[in-house]
Amino acid sequence: MTIDAMHWVWTCSRAKGNVRLVMLAVADKATGPDCTARMGTSEFVSRVNAARSSVVKAVDSALSSGELMIVDPAVGSRAATYQLPFAVSHVRPAQTARGPETGPVGDSYRSGNETPERKQGSGTRTGTERARGPESGPEGSENETSRGPTSGPLNQTTPTRSESKQAGAPAPVDPGPEIPAGARPLVDALTTAGVLVRWNLSASEWSLVEALTERTGVPALAAFAQRQASAREISFAKYFLPGWRELPPLPAPGPARPPVPAQQVRPAQPVRPVPPARHAVPAPGGWQPYTNPVDPSVYENGF
Repeated sequence: MTIDAMHWVWTCSRAKGNVRLVMLAVADKATGPDCTARMGTSEFVSRVNAARSSVVKAVDSALSSGELMIVDPAVGSRAATYQLPFAVSHVRPAQTARGPETGPVGDSYRSGNETPERKQGSGTRTGTERARGPESGPEGSENETSRGPTSGPLNQTTPTRSESKQAGAPAPVDPGPEIPAGARPLVDALTTAGVLVRWNLSASEWSLVEALTERTGVPALAAFAQRQASAREISFAKYFLPGWRELPPLPAPGPARPPVPAQQVRPAQPVRPVPPARHAVPAPGGWQPYTNPVDPSVYENGF
């Protein structure tokens, strides 16, 4: 639905500026569960309210990030169909009440703290009024007022953020997303091939990567990612997921070929040298063309 797709863009998308406006425009027009919308460049310009060149650049950036993809290219006067692939199964969470479930507490303006009655003292009750002590008496009233709980903001037992910084406590370092063991071979193969992308995937997307690795194999997935990365600049590994789903699975293992018995293997025959032809007598100076004799006596017999 449109509201779910727009909620995904607002809360989950990493796009900024005009790129986010482009994705919001697609989410606003997408009405079906597949989160698709047919839009042209003129409609993008009208919705984003920016220059045409800026809108075209923003659409290309959204396609490069993998959060927007083209499912039906533009043909002639028909506009292209765009899809938000990661917003397909997204559902906006239900609104929850944040206020108290009960009504106001009665007499919240009174503290209810009562001072002990002594022989010498005022013996008054302290409420919203401040205790001023006795007006007369040599030893004072000895009024004991409540000072609040022993723990809380007034008596802080745990160090605050500023105290931690002053104490020099090192801040925790975020090592980044944890890569499952089943997806580690694919991540290492892409890193070795020079395809450096961000692996900020959810738990369900990591499960999909592990299933595709087992079904299609690491070489096929890595080769597809290298071809895509050589054609355009890709920053997120989510861009490869739709294409990896369409790759064929590994071929079924066939029966093993039996080994050839030793008695059927024929030994190699030695190569015999070819003897020279008997009629070929090489001339001392090599082969020479025939020429008529110069001596005229050879023609006296009638030849």
